[in-house]
Amino acid sequence: MGKSNKEEESFDFKEIIGSVLSNWYLFVLGVILCLGLAFLFIRYSTPDYIIDGKLLVDDDKKNPTSSALNSIVDFSSIFDLPSNAQNELEILKSRSLMTAVVHQLQLNVTVFKKGTIKSVELFDETPFDIVLDNSTDTIEDARYVLDVLDAHHFRLKNSKANVDVNGTFGTLIKLDQYNIVFKNNLKPLIPGSQYVILVQAPETKVEELGEKFDATLSDKQSTTINLTFNYPNSKKGEAIMQHLIDQYMLDNLNNKIRILDSTLVFIDNRLVGVGRDLSGVEKKLEDFKKENSLADVDEQSKALVQSAKDLNSKLTDADIQLTIIQDLEKYIQNPGNRTIIPSTLTVPDPLFAGAIEKYNELLLERSKQTISFKESNPIIVNIDSQIEGIRGNLLKSFAAYKKGLQVTRSQLNVRNNDFNSKIKGAPATERIFLDYSRQQNLKQELYLYLMQKREETAISKTSTFSTTRIIDRAKSAIKPYKPNKGFIFTVGALLGLLLPAAYLFIKDSLNIRIITKQNVERETDIPIVGEIGNNVDQNNLVVDSNSRSIISEQFRGLRTNLQYLLKSGESQVLVLTSSMSGEGKSFISLNLGTALAITGKKVVFIELDLRKPKLSANVGMDNSNGFTNYIVSESNSPESIIRPTFFHENCFIISSGPIPPNPSELILNQKLDVLIATLKKQFDFIIIDTPPVGLVSDALLIEKFADVVLYVVRQNYTFKSQIGIINDLKVTGKIRRPYLVINDIKSKKAGYYGGGYGYGYGYGYGYGYGYSVDVQKSKADWFKNLFKK
Repeated sequence: MGKSNKEEESFDFKEIIGSVLSNWYLFVLGVILCLGLAFLFIRYSTPDYIIDGKLLVDDDKKNPTSSALNSIVDFSSIFDLPSNAQNELEILKSRSLMTAVVHQLQLNVTVFKKGTIKSVELFDETPFDIVLDNSTDTIEDARYVLDVLDAHHFRLKNSKANVDVNGTFGTLIKLDQYNIVFKNNLKPLIPGSQYVILVQAPETKVEELGEKFDATLSDKQSTTINLTFNYPNSKKGEAIMQHLIDQYMLDNLNNKIRILDSTLVFIDNRLVGVGRDLSGVEKKLEDFKKENSLADVDEQSKALVQSAKDLNSKLTDADIQLTIIQDLEKYIQNPGNRTIIPSTLTVPDPLFAGAIEKYNELLLERSKQTISFKESNPIIVNIDSQIEGIRGNLLKSFAAYKKGLQVTRSQLNVRNNDFNSKIKGAPATERIFLDYSRQQNLKQELYLYLMQKREETAISKTSTFSTTRIIDRAKSAIKPYKPNKGFIFTVGALLGLLLPAAYLFIKDSLNIRIITKQNVERETDIPIVGEIGNNVDQNNLVVDSNSRSIISEQFRGLRTNLQYLLKSGESQVLVLTSSMSGEGKSFISLNLGTALAITGKKVVFIELDLRKPKLSANVGMDNSNGFTNYIVSESNSPESIIRPTFFHENCFIISSGPIPPNPSELILNQKLDVLIATLKKQFDFIIIDTPPVGLVSDALLIEKFADVVLYVVRQNYTFKSQIGIINDLKVTGKIRRPYLVINDIKSKKAGYYGGGYGYGYGYGYGYGYGYSVDVQKSKADWFKNLFKK
């Protein structure tokens, strides 16, 4: 019966350790090989350097060019607008910014110094400059090899594009996709040196560099931006990142100037219209005064006019505010109008000023994002949604503010009517003069207001600076972060251990034969009474009274173990069988019998493997008169077929005799019972060599005579599944007292003992080592030796 599932699934650490120790050279070779591969990988892999930089985004509330009113209210919380630093992050990572850097530095053309195994990217070390004449971005990637012939000539090759031309430095070379010029610089050209020139589409290079660049906020409460860029050439990486920072700063400044330029254009347009209206009113007033000779008006008229002017001044202020509100309302009523609202033309209300400024920021952000994204992009749609929300709020606020101004203006008009009713007696010319004066004051005040705002905007434009400052310029790390030598060597060492372990595990998993003692113990709980090593000398007889070899001592150990299983003082019958032919039953029978004989016991061997007899052939005896002769002949007695052996006086043998056509029927003959009974009276041990039980049933017919059945399995020969045969026979009771003997153990071949198992069979022999011979006969040689006389 086999072991339980729990026992089968458990790990035997002793077996694992034994397997590792017996195959130590595989682990040593694996570690050495993998560490060597790790060294080569580190030596020839392309390194990557980390380039760092840091920017500080100024808060809009602290920006001198921003409205001072922003310091009163934080409109980002009112209108749920993104922080300024977060917007700058998106700009830094935008495709348009990286595209500008690629075009300005011509990064889509890369030069490598060709080496024996790998090529190294160059930057300012290149002894020539490359000018690429191509106006389109749709070019295919191409790799050229440039051989320097001398200080003036070179050879350009590309086998894929069928390019092989000789050229002169400074002259134009026409290729299929573009024209290219290689120009000498001050660095010397070494004849025989080779360079690799990689020409890529700019869009491809933009994507490649964009994946290596990242910008993140230091923390959520900070407006500091950390920039990182990975590149194999530290100097070139620094140049690329610093150029990107400079381009970003320049774009940021240009955007600020763009807003102010838009404001100036709006003010100039309004000044033209207001100036024209003011000139018309003044001309009418001048003509009226001339027609009516108003230069000598008396003091009362002057007082009335002055009072009217004071009242009209208040009406003028209200009309100015109302006019500005109406103009701004018309400005944003059209949803499709994406023009920036001049932030300087605002009413004296902090909420309006701040909201208009945020509205302008969103318009500017949308303009930036449309460079990189389409109108349908979620980012553009989100910005449009925010713009529409603020625009709606502004329209509502304008309507409410305009209504208030209209109420104020109505109240002033009521007061003006009251005042006019008091001076009804004034001449009509004075009233007309008052109307003209009021119109003149209104236009004049509006004109002066616009001129003031224009000067303020012009001053702001000249003093505008970027809202972002450079804290740390682009700087590369001293050592590359990749490849990580410590990590790679550690992985190499682990792989050096894991690969041999995986090999041994897979080998053991795929192996279907008995390799180790544990293979047997997992398949059955039948006791193992003997473990016989490999027969180094290939002698059929390895045990005699003078032998002290390891294998002879193992047979003595088997003999000792059997003494604990057998009854003393009685003749014992030992039956040897196995799963299939070739597992060594005859070899075990012969040497076990000899080991018993040298102790003074009389032993007889019965060769009952009638189909393939081997026992007599192993000792070189004639097989002409044996068991079959005894069964089929009435005249033969048991004594007539017993023959002495040459190797020991206490050993006798009954050979099989001629091979019969019906072996099973002969074994069932009653004369076998008579033979066994006769032999028990004459011999101490009867050793019966039977056919394999896995092939024929002869051994089961003989089992009734057995005191002990020894089931022989052979290392690296017997199938694991065949252990189930003896298990089934034990469970069904067909074999009553089975025991196992493991034969032909080769420690080096499969690590059976793991280099540390010992033997102690009851009388003190102990061995702490395995067996080192790895010799196995072919099946043809085995049969040849068995059947020779």
